[in-house]
Amino acid sequence: MAKIERLSIDGIQLGEGPHWDVKSQSLFFVDIRGPTLFKYTPATEQIVSIKTGTDPVGFIIPVKGKKDHFVIGEKLNITLIHWDTTSNQIVSKEVLDTLPEPSTNRINDAKCDASGRLWLGTMTDGKDIEDGAGSFYSYTKKGGVKKQLKKITISNGIATPTNNEKFWYIDSMKHAVDEYDFNMDGGEISYVKAAFDYKKNGVAGVPDGMTIDTDGNLWVACFGGAQVIQVKPSTGELLRSVSIPTAHQTTSVSFGGPNLDELYVTSANEFVTPEDAAKYPERGSTFRVTGLGVRGLPAVEFDLSL
Repeated sequence: MAKIERLSIDGIQLGEGPHWDVKSQSLFFVDIRGPTLFKYTPATEQIVSIKTGTDPVGFIIPVKGKKDHFVIGEKLNITLIHWDTTSNQIVSKEVLDTLPEPSTNRINDAKCDASGRLWLGTMTDGKDIEDGAGSFYSYTKKGGVKKQLKKITISNGIATPTNNEKFWYIDSMKHAVDEYDFNMDGGEISYVKAAFDYKKNGVAGVPDGMTIDTDGNLWVACFGGAQVIQVKPSTGELLRSVSIPTAHQTTSVSFGGPNLDELYVTSANEFVTPEDAAKYPERGSTFRVTGLGVRGLPAVEFDLSL
């Protein structure tokens, strides 16, 4: 039976982008509204956090081969930072590229494929989200920004399997997990089908962040649904639901721990009604779920050499 534990990390408005770093055995994630970066190390229960400035920060991913270097999404900038997590100082910051988007948009969630290429998307920055105002991109330092999809409303979860032949992606307002054929060498995706439909399966909430286990099943956070679901993309089957009863705005998920068998879940505390505030007292918290009986694939670092 799954066990859910709340981590002692308070004051988060919009938790997102959890990334388990195998090397440091730590969880990195962001508070988009903070805008704050977090590093949580379970072995010591140490929490390190630092504000990045005033622009919303959409993700944090470690850089391959460069200790304490990360690529982050600031507003519409893809930024390289040197964050010394021991002294807790941002030593340097360099904007690598800027997405060609209106200033009313911001980056929301990102992930690297197995090659180390960055994938990221955008959405309207604010409560009144404009339909189809965002886009989905890939990025390498040598190749720059490449627009992959347009007319995206809320760019969210990304996952690829071990054979790198498929690519799953979530535009939250489509209420589905979409499947694409994936040419990793060329950095190209082509739409195949909706692999899982929330409305057809009667799933509460909308799909948000996503990860994948070693069996090829997807784990998806359900924003507004107080749960995380496991789905089988090859059949469109809902395998199980893990309730997060004290936080309805679950935002994203990442497998972590020494054996990659612990599921970390971020959540938000945004635009909450008085009724929901009373019903979900741990909104904005980060959780660890154990006892699921599955393992995840290791998260991939960003490769600056590409």
